[in-house]
Amino acid sequence: MKKKDDNKKKKKKKKKKYDAMKLVEFVLNEQDADVGVFAISLVEDPAIEENFMYFSKTGKPQKFATLNDEKRIVMGAVMIPDMPILRMDADGNQFNCYFSKDTIRRVEELYMINSKHQSATLGHERAVNGITTIETWIVEDSKIDKSALQGFNYPVGTWVACMKIENEDVWSNYIKEGEVKGFSIEGYFDTKDSKGIKMEKEDVLEKLRQIIKDSENKTKKN
Repeated sequence: MKKKDDNKKKKKKKKKKYDAMKLVEFVLNEQDADVGVFAISLVEDPAIEENFMYFSKTGKPQKFATLNDEKRIVMGAVMIPDMPILRMDADGNQFNCYFSKDTIRRVEELYMINSKHQSATLGHERAVNGITTIETWIVEDSKIDKSALQGFNYPVGTWVACMKIENEDVWSNYIKEGEVKGFSIEGYFDTKDSKGIKMEKEDVLEKLRQIIKDSENKTKKN
C-alpha cells in the first residue's frame, strides 16, 4: 500500500513540475533588421516532433516525404503551431516554447518576401547550394490539404514546404541514404512568457545551437 502511495506522490510531483514549467512564445519583431526565418536546414531529427527552428530533436520526428525521385522533390512540415517544444536556457532551466498560427503565417510570408527560398543549410552546420523551396503553404484543412495525399495529418496553421534538391551530394549521400529526414528553421525571434509579458530580446538561434549540440553530445555518449 505504501509503495502505491509513493508512486502516486512521485507522479503528482512530476506533473506539478511540468505544470509549473515556464511557457515561452516566440514572436516576431518586424522593427528589427533581422527577423524571422533566414534559412531552412535539412536535418536528421527535426525539433517540431514531426521530424525545424534551430531546434532539433525533441520527441518523435515528422519526416518529410520524397515526392518524386526523378525530379528530386521532398515535402514536409517546417513549423507546427502551438506545439510545446522542450528547451533549456543558458542556466540549465527547462522551459517549453511554441509558435502561434499567426506568427507562423507571417514567418512564412516574410520568408518568401525576403527571397530566402534558396537559403539552405545541412544539419545547421554548413550552407549548401542547389536547394530551393519551390512551393510553400499554410494548412487550412488537414483532411484535404495536399500533404494529406502523402499520409500526413498536419494541424491547421502548419507551414509546409516542397524543396527541389539539385545538389548531387545532398541528394545521393544524405537524403537517399536517410542521413537527413526533415526540415528545421534557422531564424531570429523575440520571446514573451505565457502571461504575455515581453521578455528581454535574445539571439535565440545562437542559444539553441549550443543547446542542440550539447543534447547531441549527450545522445552520442549514451
